[in-house]
Amino acid sequence: MDKRDLSAQFRARLGQVVRSHSGGRSDFLRQTGMDRSALSQFLSPASDRLPRAETLRRIASVSGVSVDWLLCLENAPEGRQEVAGSVKIEQETQADGSTPLDQWRSEATGFKLRYVPSTLPDMLSFDPDEAGQNGTPGPRGGGVEAVLGRISLDDIDVEIAMPVQTLRDLSAGTGLWADTPAVLRRRQLTHMARVCRDNYPALRLHLYDGTRSFSAPFTVFGKERVALYIGDAYLVVSSPDQVRDFARQFDRLVRQTIISPDAVHVTLDDLAEAARPE
Repeated sequence: MDKRDLSAQFRARLGQVVRSHSGGRSDFLRQTGMDRSALSQFLSPASDRLPRAETLRRIASVSGVSVDWLLCLENAPEGRQEVAGSVKIEQETQADGSTPLDQWRSEATGFKLRYVPSTLPDMLSFDPDEAGQNGTPGPRGGGVEAVLGRISLDDIDVEIAMPVQTLRDLSAGTGLWADTPAVLRRRQLTHMARVCRDNYPALRLHLYDGTRSFSAPFTVFGKERVALYIGDAYLVVSSPDQVRDFARQFDRLVRQTIISPDAVHVTLDDLAEAARPE
């Protein structure tokens, strides 16, 4: 591949990461340390200029892609990921009856907690006693995924990303909620709307299209570790590079948001209304 072909392909991929950057072009420039004229040259069809190695590294780091992908040496934006040596499996309940979640939440105080749940986030699931009936409003976050319990939003920001289809199933009484009474499904959605409205922006719920994006359930606890949920245990990653990679994966889901956190309570209220018993 000659330099003109390489620069043309690089230009296309650079344009893609600039357009998809969640903070816009100005934030992209700030984080990469580039000035506007340099970026304009890299994006100009009239220029064959390519960045220096350090600039490429910063672009890749900020965008969550690999340098090889930027230079069109591979097709997967994330590149080849090496599994860090600091990976282990931890059980939901320790020998003394405690859960590692308490320690992980404590260590994340003052940072951000990013959470992709497998179903409803536990902070957004109302207490079954509130329903005034036996049973719960369908599957509820708990046990191994009781991630948000005992968290104070005064001490830590919480971001949650989940597919909007999960909430549509809850509203319609389909999928996991096929056997859940409409009154409980409606109360659950109303509760979620209230929590999201009252706690924004410390709590931000991002809804993305699950037909276009997929993620296994995981939580990034500040800068310390990532926990992936595997049945009644956790696959725990604590390598700084891998923690950053998962944070970028979460940020990619955020960029796919179709309902923004500041408006999500409106959608939840609409879904609750749609779940009203006949």
